[in-house]
Amino acid sequence: MNIINNSKDALLINKIQNPTIIIDVIKKENKAILTIEDNAGGIKEDILLHVFEPYFTTKHQSQGTGLGLYMSFNIVKDSLKGNIYIKNTQSGAKTFIELPIENKN
Repeated sequence: MNIINNSKDALLINKIQNPTIIIDVIKKENKAILTIEDNAGGIKEDILLHVFEPYFTTKHQSQGTGLGLYMSFNIVKDSLKGNIYIKNTQSGAKTFIELPIENKN
């Protein structure tokens, strides 16, 4: 939800005419890959390097603590043994969450 809320906020701040958030899930080998992509224009490269750090926020103090993506990162990496990262696309930012799938035969 943190990632979707961040996309929503970016769409509103940037006043995107036709705001879009695309959520997709695919299975690739032994992973489930969830992607969340918006068309809000992307994240500046110098900011992209820090988005998963604790207390890092681009929002006003009254709107964010800088803990949402940090907690998301910890949950995906530590609790779920997965991977999470963000890349810019032609239209916006795309978050990838890769989770291992157990083979139960």
